[in-house]
Amino acid sequence: MIDVLLLNGAFDGAQVGKIRVGGLRLPSQQIVGLVGAFVESAADETIALHTSQFFRAQRQISAGFEIFDIFKLDGATFDGSGAVQLSDGTRLRAVELTPSLLPYHVTELEWCIIRHTIAFMGVESECRYLLPSERFCYALDCSALPALQDRVPLLKQIRGYILDQDPALEDLSEQKIADAMCKFGIRIPRTRRTRRLGSTAAT
Repeated sequence: MIDVLLLNGAFDGAQVGKIRVGGLRLPSQQIVGLVGAFVESAADETIALHTSQFFRAQRQISAGFEIFDIFKLDGATFDGSGAVQLSDGTRLRAVELTPSLLPYHVTELEWCIIRHTIAFMGVESECRYLLPSERFCYALDCSALPALQDRVPLLKQIRGYILDQDPALEDLSEQKIADAMCKFGIRIPRTRRTRRLGSTAAT
């Protein structure tokens, strides 16, 4: 981060830079932080860093690494030595972001699962749009997929349909189907509530 600012002449090492973190909700409902670093004296010079949920760093008085929520970096400052001071005054060094996997890199198998699921549900017309300047050429509208959540069939039914269409995928597991659908926001796992120890069930 600092090396890039130095290379572009936006940071002379004696200045103080600032970090801002904005939230991004993925289709899976996971919220990650969009991290940017900038120097106020440098016009329009902002360096976009990894999209992350966590970062690790060492406190100034400690040699061990700790894990922090990425939003702790919002409002933090940094100097040319790489030292970072959080908005609550905590001083850190050796800050390393933990990149979050975004759904922009989708495997061919995951595309296959999504296409078959949409076909099985018979909702192709709800999830596609006509490409401009292309006759009869449609593209998948991923923004429409979360609206299908309440109509999703059982995983075993989806797997059965996929195997009927493509028997070569006999090793496809229901978990893999669930993971692909979660990535696109079609099926979000429900959070299970845990009962407190010592509690009694209502009668």
